[in-house]
Amino acid sequence: METNALLDTAANTLEHLVGGTRTDQLDDPTPCTKWRVRDLINHVVGGGHVFAMGFRGDPMPDVDGPMPDMLGDDPKTAVKAALADFYDGLQSPGAMERMVTLPIGSIPAPVALQIASFDLLVHCWDLAIATGQPLNVSDDVIASADAAAHQLIAPAFRDGDTFGAEVAVPDDATPIQRFVAFTGRDPMR
Repeated sequence: METNALLDTAANTLEHLVGGTRTDQLDDPTPCTKWRVRDLINHVVGGGHVFAMGFRGDPMPDVDGPMPDMLGDDPKTAVKAALADFYDGLQSPGAMERMVTLPIGSIPAPVALQIASFDLLVHCWDLAIATGQPLNVSDDVIASADAAAHQLIAPAFRDGDTFGAEVAVPDDATPIQRFVAFTGRDPMR
């Protein structure tokens, strides 16, 4: 599966999950212990814009400190706008030939695209778990995301913030459980 197919699936899944998130769920906890549902969606929206800036070669904003509210009263519209900006950034001249500066450092654009793709799927799982919605993603998509994660999650990224330590899962764990466990989530909780 191509990274763009993984990205498209994760983006569509995110839109579906945010569309199914009720307003009264925005303060509910997520598998990311530092974030509530609103914080998680805000993180994905902010990340979409930051990746877009990177693909365009724009200078990165200061990312230290808390992320500003990017959702306002309409998370669905904020997600649509972030995804549109992300895809626009991917289409900018020279996007795939440049080094993309992100909070984790400067990396080649194709690697940044892979990270964005599998990380978005992880956050879709987070949102699905937090809001009690099904995560309808094929095993092929999960396998693609898992392969990218195994290739790209360096030990330095396992800082407990970007990614946690890999979580052990039982032998009968599903592909999605194995994938999110590799990224530091506890899918068996």
